[in-house]
Amino acid sequence: MQSREDAPRPHCLASARGGRRPATTSKASVSAFFTGPEELQDSAHSAALLAQLKSFYDARLLCDVTIEVVSPGCGPGTGRLFPCNRNVLAAACPYFRSMFTGGMHESQQARVTLHDVDAASFEALVEYCYTGRVSLSEANVQRLYTASDMLQLEYVREACASFLARRLDLANCTAILKFADAFGHPSLRSQAQAYIARNFKQLSGMSSVREESLADLTLAQLLAILRLDSLDVASELTVCHVALQWLEAAPEERGPSAAEVFRCIRWSLFTEGDWSYLEGLLTKPIVRKYCLDVIEGARRMRCGNMLCKALGPVPDSGTSSRSSSSLVSAGENPPQRLGMCAKEMVVFFGHPRNPFLCYDPYSGDMYTMPSPLTTVARTKTITSSAVCVSPDHDIYLAAQPRKDLWVYKPAQNSWQQLADCLLCREGMDVAYLNGYIYILGGRDPVTGVKLKEVECYSVQRNQWALVAPVPHSFYSFELLVVQNYLYAVNNKRMLCYDPSHNLWLSCASLNCSDFQEACVFNDEIYCICDIPVMKVYNPARGEWRRIQNIPLDSEVHNYQIVNHDRKLLLVTSTSPQWIKNRVTVYEYDTRGDQWVTVGAMLGLLQFESGFICLCARVYPSCLVPGQSFITEDDDAQSESSTEWDLDVLSEPDSESGSSSSFSDAEVWVQVAPQRSAQDQQC
Repeated sequence: MQSREDAPRPHCLASARGGRRPATTSKASVSAFFTGPEELQDSAHSAALLAQLKSFYDARLLCDVTIEVVSPGCGPGTGRLFPCNRNVLAAACPYFRSMFTGGMHESQQARVTLHDVDAASFEALVEYCYTGRVSLSEANVQRLYTASDMLQLEYVREACASFLARRLDLANCTAILKFADAFGHPSLRSQAQAYIARNFKQLSGMSSVREESLADLTLAQLLAILRLDSLDVASELTVCHVALQWLEAAPEERGPSAAEVFRCIRWSLFTEGDWSYLEGLLTKPIVRKYCLDVIEGARRMRCGNMLCKALGPVPDSGTSSRSSSSLVSAGENPPQRLGMCAKEMVVFFGHPRNPFLCYDPYSGDMYTMPSPLTTVARTKTITSSAVCVSPDHDIYLAAQPRKDLWVYKPAQNSWQQLADCLLCREGMDVAYLNGYIYILGGRDPVTGVKLKEVECYSVQRNQWALVAPVPHSFYSFELLVVQNYLYAVNNKRMLCYDPSHNLWLSCASLNCSDFQEACVFNDEIYCICDIPVMKVYNPARGEWRRIQNIPLDSEVHNYQIVNHDRKLLLVTSTSPQWIKNRVTVYEYDTRGDQWVTVGAMLGLLQFESGFICLCARVYPSCLVPGQSFITEDDDAQSESSTEWDLDVLSEPDSESGSSSSFSDAEVWVQVAPQRSAQDQQC
């Protein structure tokens, strides 16, 4: 042990001010980080290598194995030959990796024969092994799926499944469901089932003369469909009708399964008007032969007001050679099908980080819909969004000024991000037409230059393309769809796009100094301009006409006009308090001559004051109640007795070529809110 005096002392250095400071531990200098050999990587090497190997394959050079693809029923030596490189096939394909490196007999052969794949599909998959590219079409996708499944090419298999899912339609959905079941692809199966559930009503009425229908499903597939809560039907009668159709398509083969099929029917959901159909079921031969007790039990449950109790079988009456040994059970309050609570609602879109609101102006019901931009809006600049609704009630949302595009599926109450747009814009609008999303107008957020480019997105392919540009730039405008045409309208001009010819045409202009809002109603374009003026454009005649003015209120700062369940609604908003809006809704009635409130929210709406509105069919059972967005308004005065001076509001239209007056049938009506029994149940 050293004494204190003998202990070593740290070396000290003189500081710049003459003092001394402790010396730091010696470390490597900066140059030490850059010593040794330089490591370089050619970023183009892998692509160039694959390209060269592909050129060898095309020229049949340096190939060390020949794959013979033999058609079914043919013997060896009759198939198509594919000279290939073992190392490429083994590196890209697990099937050949096992074959060539696992000690199998084929690893030593110069020629390998394949029987369970067609030549065209194998050629496409060899192309993929050499290039990483595959070409899919409706003609080859199922064969490519089959071949890639056998060869264990996961990317191609999933690409084929995605291709099929994006092309689901009424004509092929049942065939794709059967295909997914045959190959055990759970994701494709669930997507096919979801499509069938969403379009169950349309499918139930389609003839079985199609290539595939619901009547072609297997028993297990049908039962899985009939048990879904997500069936979009307004009546359980539709579900029962499909079950009967399936049984009657092959009565001798399927009759013994009748009881099991009918147990999927939720008899307690039948309405008073549906029970006459139940009486008719008792006369069906297949019912009387195989499951008379099931239908009798359901009828007795109805008649005896015992819809939630199980009943025993009906004694054999001699008309049934085979009765069901099981009981009819409605279950303990069986859930309604999803479509039974579907409602057309006005959707309020406000700040991107806040949820959207779904409002029924007739019942006062309010729900919240999640926003896909909640997280993004907190970290990135998103000023607003442009939205549109498809005929299937999917909601498409484009964020501004970003490239994000999202779609909302009401049945899943979820958003899915799609392929990014081609351009960043602000002040744009978006519209859906025949399976395509169109985005146009606005300006570049960096340069401020107004854009004439028109972007088109294919819903089926999840791809973007540029179509014919607009001859004039648009800002502060509306993009609308009437029939099979696209209309862009603002205060100065209106253009019409014909997608069948990729051509823009000029239409009669609105000819006003101010443009507020527009929507399509009864295949005509309704525009609010030069408040309180309302004009209507008829595309068939190519003319504008003026109808009754909208209610005039100097405090209103936001006007929205929407087509709600075949009714034209005007939504107005005033802001008596900060971020609190008094919302009033009016309905345009072609036979009335007075203004009456459709629905005034009972309180103030705590929401972005610059909201925009669209109407969509949503499922309240999937949404969250939104009454928390309503606050009490102690100072609000009743507006139920408000009377409007129609003589003051009615001003002649001096524009040539348009009707300067309106008939007694062209008026706006304000109707009192009513809550239906169905709304209360939902």
